[in-house]
Amino acid sequence: MTDPGVPRDSHDPARPATNLRVLVIGGGIGGLCLAQGLRAEGIDVTVFDRAPSMTTGRQGYGFHINETGDAALSACLPTHLYELYRATASPAATGDFVLFTAGLREILRRPLPAQTVDRPRVGVGVNRQTLREILSAELGDAIRYNSEFRRYDTGPAGRLRAHFADGAGEDADLIVGADGADSAVRGQLVPDAGFDDFGRSIYGRTPLTPALTDRIPPDFLHGMARAKDDRGRTLGAARFTAIEPFPRATARLAPHVRLTATGDYLRWTLSLREEGLVGARRFWGSTGPALQAIAEDLVATWHPGLRAIIDNADAEATYPFGIFCARPVQRWSQPGVTLLGDAIHTMTPGRGEGANTALRDAALLTARLADVAAGRSALSTAIAAYETEMLRYGFEAVENSRRPYFAAPMKPRG
Repeated sequence: MTDPGVPRDSHDPARPATNLRVLVIGGGIGGLCLAQGLRAEGIDVTVFDRAPSMTTGRQGYGFHINETGDAALSACLPTHLYELYRATASPAATGDFVLFTAGLREILRRPLPAQTVDRPRVGVGVNRQTLREILSAELGDAIRYNSEFRRYDTGPAGRLRAHFADGAGEDADLIVGADGADSAVRGQLVPDAGFDDFGRSIYGRTPLTPALTDRIPPDFLHGMARAKDDRGRTLGAARFTAIEPFPRATARLAPHVRLTATGDYLRWTLSLREEGLVGARRFWGSTGPALQAIAEDLVATWHPGLRAIIDNADAEATYPFGIFCARPVQRWSQPGVTLLGDAIHTMTPGRGEGANTALRDAALLTARLADVAAGRSALSTAIAAYETEMLRYGFEAVENSRRPYFAAPMKPRG
């Protein structure tokens, strides 16, 4: 039983709390979704992001939201923002998974796994920047940019305190590390967490024009297509075309929301396992145009229709990306600190589950903390339940990502 003489704001993770303060470290998809969910539950939440603004930094261009991610967004977002995300998304791929050689000879064609008569695809493709702008809408000063997290400790009043690079400190009942694969929170909380290296990718974005669309193989515009050469280099691409023009969607659903204009484009990934690029300065230190030149050189002998995807890319929007898989970890013992998304279960993009799993984390943690805020659960009990479930399904997703769809035909020869 709680001692009535204990101040409500002192840090006692075993005590049901109705005045929770939550700090979310990282303003990515999962962290912002969590903030929306907690805000809806009346929980005091602040997001701290080290980037100078919403529009800075290399963050990728888009990904597929599956049924799990869609359900999480529905649970955490106000109805009008959920509908705005759906309206500004791109229709789900309706074609097949097709694998080509670098010369555009078809190797195999199979229906996408989730596309069946009994279970049609309900997901959508999203532009990452657009979704982040929607997820940050109405949060106002609950998002603080230029806030680089350094460490946490226990403050003089017994509460947790987060420390930032500018010398600022913030007290909280719960600190949530949602700061990505290089998480500073995880570095302190689970310092022995390990990763397996799955190679490197060059990410790019190619604006779609009628002339270019005529040159690109149709399966790269409508389905899930990949091409590979004998050295194991693979090129995958997916189209983004908004269901509804952004100005019309915002005017109809949320006139106060401002979305960055985005035209139709093809996002592409050129993945490779070549040792020469793993630590090469010319790879990690290259500018966008230099990386595009590297990509053009790597596919110089490929079919012209495939080369056109890279040749016509927005050079400044090209950037390097490392592919890593987190190794399973046991539950940690630090009360009042937990992790979400890539900060704990980093995975390869092979099955497109990384962002969706982060959204699932956000919805689950929101539900557990809502129980705490309502006095139905102690904070320690709620966090333990969240971590147990999250670690189970999160590392199942990590293991699945090691075996992408139709992995066997994708392997290099020899």
